[in-house]
Amino acid sequence: MKACVLIRTRPGRHEQVAEKIASLQGVKEAFPVMGTADVVVRVEVKDLKAITGLGTKIGNLQDVATAETLIAAEE
Repeated sequence: MKACVLIRTRPGRHEQVAEKIASLQGVKEAFPVMGTADVVVRVEVKDLKAITGLGTKIGNLQDVATAETLIAAEE
């Protein structure tokens, strides 16, 4: 199952948050961006339960203000 997570961080903390998230299991890529979100995370996990768990971990990280998970529409 694939998903992207759009994260808003506390001001000036985007690099540190991206580094922390990049080390989590299931995260393929995490990088700072300019725009509405501060960090974009690309995720590949087994199932919805794993995405839910990962989303909870990300949301509970220090300096994460909000996180929105976008689950890929399978073709």
